[in-house]
Amino acid sequence: MDSKELADALFGYDVKKREQWYELLKDPVFVPVYNYPSWHETREHPYRKLKRISDAKVMSVKDFIDKPHNIFAAHEFIGMVCGSTAVKFTVQFNLFGGSCLALHTQRHAYLFDKIDTLEICGCFCLTELGYGNNAVKMETTVTYDEKAKEFVVETPTTLSQKYWISNGFKHANYSLVFGQTIVKGKNEGVNAFLVPIRDKDMKPLPGMTINDMGVKFGLNGVDNAALKYNKVRIPRENMMNRYADVDEAGNFHSDVKNIPSRFFKVTERLLSGRLCISAFALGASKAAIYIAVKYAQQRLSIGPEGESTVAIFDY
Repeated sequence: MDSKELADALFGYDVKKREQWYELLKDPVFVPVYNYPSWHETREHPYRKLKRISDAKVMSVKDFIDKPHNIFAAHEFIGMVCGSTAVKFTVQFNLFGGSCLALHTQRHAYLFDKIDTLEICGCFCLTELGYGNNAVKMETTVTYDEKAKEFVVETPTTLSQKYWISNGFKHANYSLVFGQTIVKGKNEGVNAFLVPIRDKDMKPLPGMTINDMGVKFGLNGVDNAALKYNKVRIPRENMMNRYADVDEAGNFHSDVKNIPSRFFKVTERLLSGRLCISAFALGASKAAIYIAVKYAQQRLSIGPEGESTVAIFDY
């Protein structure tokens, strides 16, 4: 079995697409580093890999519309080389970017080219310290101010801070925040809102408190954060309004009348996220099998005459 035959059997993608990724991953930025000289560099190196992938234009967040296999292929190939980059990639292009795509209307169309280039680098703020597995009961509120025609985003308690948020501590300048939507004093359930969190100099915007989650057992290249929102104001148009909207007069509209059903609509990107995580695991597994087989074809063991003449693979 030659290298191409083995690659065809394992990786399966169109050869042109596969070779495009192979060439990209030859870039020196993807050479593994096991002992970074500083905590800063531990976080920056995976981001540089992410930027190199973005610059190569091998896929787009818009591929979710008609070429989703491009997204999952990207997850597989990145999963072969760097776990931290893989996490940052899936947050940018699936959880954040994919959710924006799934929940957008025409007024948000400007986002997607900027997501592709990382001009907009995002984080996905669903999980709270006190509400991970029961997110529908989260405490974050997003209240509509009729006079100002703005939403006010607030994490009112310690348990409501958005917790373990990938890309949050260093690289995200936007967040997609999920919160209980309060309109005319009524809770209309959880909806999604685009909330800037840093200025052009990457300094936290007024009302934002962003804390580093610190050292982890693994994937320390991912800049996980805890985010607190203290009366952060955003334009009305920053509501992701495919399934629900608030007009200028402060009237809430949604074709999905059942609040729990609406929650699953606005958080459905978590389902494709399971596929993305599976693609990471497949990529790492395929790489390991490829290496093992190629090594077994070359590593000599004991032959009939007692000498090292027979490849392990021949057994």
